[in-house]
Amino acid sequence: MLAKLAFGNMRKLLHDYAVYFLTLVLGVAVFYAFNTVAVQGDFLRGDVSETLKQVGQVLDGVTTFLAVVLGFLMVYANNFLMRRRKKELGLYQVLGMRTGQVNVVLALETLLVAAISFGVGIALGALLSQLLLFVTARMFEATVQHFSFFFSMDAFSLTLGCFGVIFVVMMAFNWLTLRRVRLIDLMSSARQNEKRLVRRLPLSVALTVAGFGLMGVAYWRLTRDGFPMGGPAMGDFVVTTVMVVVGTFVFFYGLAGALTAFLTHLRGFYWRDLHMFTTRQIASRVNTTALSMGVIALILFLAMTATTTGMSICGALNAAARQGTPYSASISVTPSFSLDSGESRIDLEAEVAKAGVDLSKVGKHAALRVAVIESELEGETSTFRHISQLTGETIPKGYEYVLVGQVVGVSDYNAVRALLGLEPVSLGEGQYLMLCNMDDLAPFVNEGLERGLPVTMGEAELVPARPTVINDTSAILQDSGVGVNPGTFVVADSVAAGLPTYQSVINVMYAGTTKEGDAALEGLEGRLVSNIGDRSDFTSVATVTSVRAGGVSTNGLISYMAIYIGFVLVIACAAILAIQQLSNASDAAGSYRTLSELGCSERLIFSSLRAQVAIAFVLPLAVGLAHSLCANRAVGEVVRVFGYGGAIGDMTLGLALFALVYGGYLALTYRMAHGIVRSAVRTARRAL
Repeated sequence: MLAKLAFGNMRKLLHDYAVYFLTLVLGVAVFYAFNTVAVQGDFLRGDVSETLKQVGQVLDGVTTFLAVVLGFLMVYANNFLMRRRKKELGLYQVLGMRTGQVNVVLALETLLVAAISFGVGIALGALLSQLLLFVTARMFEATVQHFSFFFSMDAFSLTLGCFGVIFVVMMAFNWLTLRRVRLIDLMSSARQNEKRLVRRLPLSVALTVAGFGLMGVAYWRLTRDGFPMGGPAMGDFVVTTVMVVVGTFVFFYGLAGALTAFLTHLRGFYWRDLHMFTTRQIASRVNTTALSMGVIALILFLAMTATTTGMSICGALNAAARQGTPYSASISVTPSFSLDSGESRIDLEAEVAKAGVDLSKVGKHAALRVAVIESELEGETSTFRHISQLTGETIPKGYEYVLVGQVVGVSDYNAVRALLGLEPVSLGEGQYLMLCNMDDLAPFVNEGLERGLPVTMGEAELVPARPTVINDTSAILQDSGVGVNPGTFVVADSVAAGLPTYQSVINVMYAGTTKEGDAALEGLEGRLVSNIGDRSDFTSVATVTSVRAGGVSTNGLISYMAIYIGFVLVIACAAILAIQQLSNASDAAGSYRTLSELGCSERLIFSSLRAQVAIAFVLPLAVGLAHSLCANRAVGEVVRVFGYGGAIGDMTLGLALFALVYGGYLALTYRMAHGIVRSAVRTARRAL
C-alpha cells in the first residue's frame, strides 16, 4: 500500500515538477559523459591518450566540487518542494498514518525518483559520451580510430557515488522536516503567510542603495587593481570579493521594498492593466527568496565567468602557440651563474654534437647567446621605470614589475634574422636596438626611445639606434608557448661579451619534413641533461610539434573544465528558479481564478505571469552578469599583459552555450506555469 501511494505521488510530482526530474537526469548524464575522458583516449591516435588520462584525473576533483554545489542546490529544491507538500503530509497523518509510515512513503518516493532519473541519465550520458569522443578529438587535434560503443565503469561508479550521497542527504532532510513539524502546522501551512524579511519601506530602500553601492565600489576596486599576482595585493582582492558577496545579498534583501516604492510612484504605469498585481507578486517573491536569489546570482556569476574566461584564455593560448613557434625547433641551456666565468661557459653546439646530433644534417641553424644585465634582474634598475621618469608616462597596467634585462649581440641576432629570411640590422658606435612585440607595451617603450633613453651596460653608455622597437618575427628568440617578448636589447658584440650568460640557444629550421626533423632530435634533451650535469639550471629541446601539442592539451583541459563547470552550475540554478516559479504559480492559482471571475482577460493574466517568470529569471542573471562582465574585464587585462588583447572575444561561444541552457529553462518554466494557470482560469470560466 505504501509503495503504491509513493508511486502515485511520484507520478504527480514528475508531472508538476518535470523540471526537477529533468535537472537530475541532465546532471547524471553530464557527470557521466565528462568523466569518460580517460576512456576516450583509447580511441585516439598519438600521445593524446596519456594526456586525456591526466585530464580525467583533474576532472575527478572538479566533479567532487560540482557534486557538492549541485547537491546543495538539489537539497534546497527538495526542501522547497517539501514545504509545498506540508498539508498533504499532514492529511496522511490525520487519516491514521504514523509518522514512520509517512517517512517510508517519502523515502520510497525519493528512491523511485533517484532510480528513474539515474537510469535515464546514465543512458543519456552513455549516448552523449559517444558524441563527446569526437568533440574531444577535435579539441586535441587527434584522429578517432577503430571506434566502437564504450561504457566506463569508473565514470559510472563516480557518478553513482556522487548522486547516491545527494539522494541520501535528501532523505535525511525529509525525515528531519517531518519529525520537527507539528501536525497542526502541516495542516495550516496553506493559510500561513510567508515571512517577510524586510517590512519597513525606508529600510528596504536603504538596503538596496547600500548593496548597490558595495557592488559598485567592489567593481571599481577590481577595475583599478586587477587580479592580484600575489603579495600584498591578495589582501585587497579578498576585501573586494567580500564586498561584492555582501553587496549582492544586501541588494536582494532590500530590493522588494525599493521596487514597490519605485513603481507605485509611476502612477500611469502602476494602475494600468494588472501592473499593480504583478508588482506585488514579484515583490513578495523577491522578499521571501532573497537569500536563494543572492546565492543563485553568485553561482551564475561563477558559471558565466568560468565558461567565458575559459574560452578567452584558450584563445590567448592558441595565439601564443602560433606566434611563439617561428622555428622548427629550439635547443636551450640556462647555465648556472656561479659557473659562468671564462672557460666555464657552455658551448651548446659542441654539447649537441657530443650528444650525437649533427645539426648540419637536420637543417639550417643559428646559435644565440643571451646575456643578462645583472643589476636589472636584481631590481637595482628598471628600464620601464626609467622610461616613465624620462617621458612622464605611466607604466602600462600589469607591467610595473616587469624587468628587461636580456641582451643579445648584433651578430647572433642577425644570424637569427637570416634564419627567418629577414634583412640584417646594423648598429653605430654606442647604440642599441630594442625588441618588443607586445601591443600594449610597445607605444610606451617607443616614447622612451624617441626621447633617447640612455642605457648603461657595464662601462658602456648606450643610446637608441632607432626611435621604435623591432616587433617582427625576430623578436621571438626561441620557440615557446608564450610567444611574447616585453623587451630585449640588441647591442654590439663587444658589449654583450662583457655581460654574464643567461642562456645559450640554437634555433633550427628543418631541411626535411617535420616528422624527420623531430625524429633526429628525439631523446636529445635527456642526453644533454646527462652530459651537462649540474653546470645547467635548465635544459630544453622545444619543437613546434611539442610546443603546440602542449598548448592543445592545456586548451583542451581548460575548455573541458569551462564547459563542464558552466553547464552544471547553470542547469542547477535554472532548476531552482524553475521550481520556485512553478510552486508560485500553483500557490497563486486561486488568485488567478479570482481575477478571471472578476472579468479579467486571459491576455492580461498570462501577460502578468510571463512578466513574473521572466523577472524571476532575469534578476539574478542581471546581477551575476554584471559581476561577470567586471571580472571578464579584469581577466582581459591579464590576457593583454601576455600580448593577446583580442583573445577575449573568444568568449562568444561560452556565452552562446550559457544563453541556450538558461533560456531553455526559462521557456520551459513559462510553458509549464502557463498550463497551471490556464487550468485554474478555465475551471473558473466553466463554473461561471
